[in-house]
Amino acid sequence: MNITLYALGTRGDVQPMLALADGLRTAGHAVTFVAGSNFEPAVTAHGMRFAPSADIQAMMQSKEGIAWVEEKSPFRQLKHMRNLLNLHADELLDSLVAPAHDADLLLSGFVSEPFAISLSEKFGKPVITAALQPYRPTRSAAASLFAVVPGLDGPHNRWFGQFGLRMLWSVAADTARLLRERLKLPPQSRAEAIRRQIATPVVHGFSPSVTPQPADWAAHQRVAGYWFLDEDPNWTPPPALEAFLAAGPPPVYVGFGSMTNSDPAQTVTLIRGALRETGQRGVISTGWSGADASAARDNDLYALEGAPHAWLFPRMAAVVHHGGAGTTAAGLRAGKPTFIVPHMADQPYWGRRVHELGVGAKPVTRHTLTQSVLAARIRQLATDAGMRAKAGALGERIRDEDGIGAAVQLIEEWSRPA
Repeated sequence: MNITLYALGTRGDVQPMLALADGLRTAGHAVTFVAGSNFEPAVTAHGMRFAPSADIQAMMQSKEGIAWVEEKSPFRQLKHMRNLLNLHADELLDSLVAPAHDADLLLSGFVSEPFAISLSEKFGKPVITAALQPYRPTRSAAASLFAVVPGLDGPHNRWFGQFGLRMLWSVAADTARLLRERLKLPPQSRAEAIRRQIATPVVHGFSPSVTPQPADWAAHQRVAGYWFLDEDPNWTPPPALEAFLAAGPPPVYVGFGSMTNSDPAQTVTLIRGALRETGQRGVISTGWSGADASAARDNDLYALEGAPHAWLFPRMAAVVHHGGAGTTAAGLRAGKPTFIVPHMADQPYWGRRVHELGVGAKPVTRHTLTQSVLAARIRQLATDAGMRAKAGALGERIRDEDGIGAAVQLIEEWSRPA
């Protein structure tokens, strides 16, 4: 098959989708990979055919992107996300249409799902969603992105999941309406859009050991397992990083990935203070925050812009991060106790699941995080033997899974002509 895979989003969205694309290519399929133009080097390094979309890093580092990341209210976060989509609608939509023409199958991530469904309708192509988070309604609290009462299954979760779909649809509604106008498709009501979304097959790229398959999901809604892409195996760490790791006990990793920041220096100061308060060595990843990595280093703290999680995390004592789906998966696979500091989107869900599974500390949102709170959580990660044992056992189970193989099998099965 010729497959067009839409992977709009940050690195945590793109890297698992690139792993899935590589699995599809190994199975004999041709893949065109659509992602932000800033990811072109990473995609082409894996020999993948690349179709650039809007620069996601530039979007996240824009004034509106930073406002989205730093917004406290979930409802106003949705407004900022909608504004970002609307501001970049022309660039986004222009990049989505052309790769759909010659495809036998459209495979879409969460962000592009509403657009891929309309492209499927226009060009008569089958569409499958490849999701890194559970957002189909269910009675299961463990699989509810918006669980009413954590740990309590019931119809209230399913109802609130349906409400969540309406809220998520409101983010993309304006841009999706513009796409349908350009494709000369009839207008679509919110109810019809959500009906088609729920009817679209979805394969989920997370571990059933983390989020079990809900009993009330339909046959076309399946949990496959995580999709890991280990970065360049020839990557070598800077000598200074190797020397730092060798100079003492395993450090604690702290990094907020693609989450931008209006005051990155203050965040570094907070992290440094918490590590000193607990007597822990640390590795800070500055990510897209704009912090000066070289200025943040001292004898007990090493700062870098980024490093392959598959190499770095196994060398850490624990991991502290924003709770992106990809980063969460990498930390759990490494078997490390985790503290998630959610900023937005699905990050609160992953923070909740990590805590519910007993493999991490209770999450604290970024806008309420203080040095003393961070220090207390780091101390818990470092001293709770039961948590460390559970994290190690979960890591072993995840490492034994073949999420890519299971996903490829489902995609092939669902794509066969009836």
